[in-house]
Amino acid sequence: MRKICKSALIKYIGACFIFASCVSPKSITYINNLPKAELIALDSLKPPQPIIFINDAIEIRIGGENQNTVQYINQYFGAGSNSSSGGGGASGGSSGQQFIVDVNGNIELPKLGKIRLEGLTRDEARDTLTKLYSNYLVSPIVSVKFSNFKFSVIGEVKSPGTFSITSEKVSIFEALAQAGDISSLGKYENVHILRDTNGKRRIITVDLTDKNILNSPNYYINRYDLIYVEPRVLKTVTDNLSRTATFIATFASILALILVIKK
Repeated sequence: MRKICKSALIKYIGACFIFASCVSPKSITYINNLPKAELIALDSLKPPQPIIFINDAIEIRIGGENQNTVQYINQYFGAGSNSSSGGGGASGGSSGQQFIVDVNGNIELPKLGKIRLEGLTRDEARDTLTKLYSNYLVSPIVSVKFSNFKFSVIGEVKSPGTFSITSEKVSIFEALAQAGDISSLGKYENVHILRDTNGKRRIITVDLTDKNILNSPNYYINRYDLIYVEPRVLKTVTDNLSRTATFIATFASILALILVIKK
């Protein structure tokens, strides 16, 4: 019986070594084809313009250049005035208030009522509100900011989950770092990004071992992206071997117990 268990264990360990040796170091190394140089120039990349979705939490701040604007802001946004230290600057403004985009894509603002913002970029929303508030305020200054940047990472990473950060510019590498990085059993060359833009869903596949990712439009992820890292065949094989070894060990224990009882 011991010989059977010992034989099974040896086969299991041997198989693990065989399959592990098949994994090339390059396949588990980010951007492994960079030229050898002290300085490498990269293309300039602009992060994607964030688009407002239903259930988004956005922060709106309103300022202006005269006392009438300040009083209006204090009345509706509950902020104290902030004096400017120099000429020509804003003499007052709101501390910012958070609004949730409702199921119809609207938010409700003082004086303006319900305003549809779904589908607009942050800059488009800012320009829209600035124009509308010009009917009530003198030289209004409006800023629109997303309260968080949410995305999910699943698959062969060390800490899968959904993450929410304050930055509005997140690269694919930063997103994976939030999840503890890709495990040694993940496919660096086959990372999928599931993206939903106003109901239009698509899957984008990127190769993180290739230098081209550095100049790719997919270098920066979008809000609400789902990143999936595929496992290598090695993981499936080792999992199967682990289950087989467990089964053999359990079977051997039961058989040993039966032999003891028969004696």
